[in-house]
Amino acid sequence: MGVAVLDSTVRHQRRVRQRCGGWRYRELMGRALVMPRARQQVFQWRLRRCARRASAADLVELFDYGWRERLVVCWLIAAGRRSELRPRIAQDLGDPRPQGDLSLHCVALACLGTEQDARILRDYLTMCLALVGEDERHCQADAMGALLYLDHDLGTDHAAAILAAGGPWAQWPGSASVSLEEQRCEIAALVAFARGADPGIRARVA
Repeated sequence: MGVAVLDSTVRHQRRVRQRCGGWRYRELMGRALVMPRARQQVFQWRLRRCARRASAADLVELFDYGWRERLVVCWLIAAGRRSELRPRIAQDLGDPRPQGDLSLHCVALACLGTEQDARILRDYLTMCLALVGEDERHCQADAMGALLYLDHDLGTDHAAAILAAGGPWAQWPGSASVSLEEQRCEIAALVAFARGADPGIRARVA
């Protein structure tokens, strides 16, 4: 009986991965960002189509399968602007000890593109910049870049309190090695890719 239940679970997970294009994690780890433009456009179109078609239930479930699936689901949220998944993104960012790397959560929020997303990033930075000790699962630099991108796009200034003299960013040990403008531009390139535009990364690395 236990083996039958296990087999049923495995088959179900395979179907979810198939429906959500879980195999795309290899390309989404970076290769897709530097594809020749014609090939990249086809990849982007297919990614956005999958992002629109995937059910919210499948996307929520995919978060809990592993790091590959989390990578894919964050890109699907970004490409499809699936705002109904915002609470799950916020939940993961609110965890002081997250299950995996959070950098693509920040890209997803930047793609959703509202002031609510900026506030989620601001709250995340307020929390994680104050944590004692290094934890590679947190993504302070990516979150700061995403918040600056949204402030620039929305005409808001949510980053001001974090970047104030003597504030959370200045007190974070890693801040000295981060170029804020480079981080903002990197997030802008990833948002462009998710939206089907040329991220410009291939030209920069050529």
